[in-house]
Amino acid sequence: MKTVVGVQNRLERNCREGAFTLVELLVSITIFLIVCTLGFSGVKFYKGLASKSVCSSNLRQLAAATNMYCADHMGFFFPYVTYGSDGSRTWYFGKENSPPGTAEGDRDLDKEAGPLYEYIQAVGSIEMCPGFDYGSAVWKEKFKGASYGYGYNWWLGGRSTGRVLMNVANIKSGARTMLFGDCAQANTFQPPASASNPMLEEFYIIDQTERTVHFRHANKANILFVDGHVESFDVFPGTEVRKVEGELLGRITAKGSMEYLK
Repeated sequence: MKTVVGVQNRLERNCREGAFTLVELLVSITIFLIVCTLGFSGVKFYKGLASKSVCSSNLRQLAAATNMYCADHMGFFFPYVTYGSDGSRTWYFGKENSPPGTAEGDRDLDKEAGPLYEYIQAVGSIEMCPGFDYGSAVWKEKFKGASYGYGYNWWLGGRSTGRVLMNVANIKSGARTMLFGDCAQANTFQPPASASNPMLEEFYIIDQTERTVHFRHANKANILFVDGHVESFDVFPGTEVRKVEGELLGRITAKGSMEYLK
């Protein structure tokens, strides 16, 4: 009988010594969750770096295309938009062939008719920015398909009329004047978007008032300057727009500032 009791006591003692206590189990679970979180964050971080790199390459290609355009047009930048006698509009990224009043998302866009097209082809194709999720449920189309996800410094392109174009010779500093940048708009006013269903759409200008810079690379935005270099910017405090879930829009300067514009 003593032998049986002794064996039982040793088994119980060994089980207690070899088993996890509740505290040890909770600590182990916590450590596991922390490691998983760090792993997922790391993957997201490196994906952000990759998309930022591709985006920078795209912007440099746009710089090369712009340089060639200016060389062929006596130093003048291409217009933001021009208007045809038939009411058509030719944006810097393509010609809108649909009649006025056509709903967004149904508009036809002929990219080959845009002023930059032949120059873009000369420097090589430009990919859509991978930081702009065109497959997202919150993406709202403006045209059939997409452009590149970048906005143009419209002070260079004659603003809303496209008539008073800037000349390279009048740029005070190419290193301090932006050319293109990551751009988008939170739409709350055109179906299927609404105030209760904000959606993200392409936007094509960067100016002194709009909060349309898109901070899509781990909350940073790539900005291309006239001299061809690319810088990464944080959102300027107080200009943040977070209407669309998971998307940060805003400005890189205070509202009304002309810094980096001309």
